[in-house]
Amino acid sequence: MANSTYKDKDITTNLLISLKHMKLLYNMFTQESSNPILFKEITSIYEEISEMQQCLFELMKKKNWYVMQAEEKTKISKAYTKFSNCLENMHS
Repeated sequence: MANSTYKDKDITTNLLISLKHMKLLYNMFTQESSNPILFKEITSIYEEISEMQQCLFELMKKKNWYVMQAEEKTKISKAYTKFSNCLENMHS
C-alpha cells in the first residue's frame, strides 16, 4: 500500500470546496427554516461559514494557490449585456 501524503495546498483546496458546499446547504436551510429562532441560528452559522471561507480564500491567494486571472473586456461586456437582458425580461 502506497503512503499517501497531502500537501497543504491540497488540504486547503479541499477545505475551500467543503466550505462552499456547506454554505450552499446552509443557505437553503435558512430559506426553509420553520420559525424565526431557527432562522436566526442557522443564519448565524451561515455567516460564520462565510467568514471562514473568505479567510481561507485570502490565505490561498496570499500563498499563490488561488490565482485570479483578468478576463477579456469583450467577455465581460457580453456577460454584462446578457445579465442586463435577463433583468429587463424579468421586469417586463
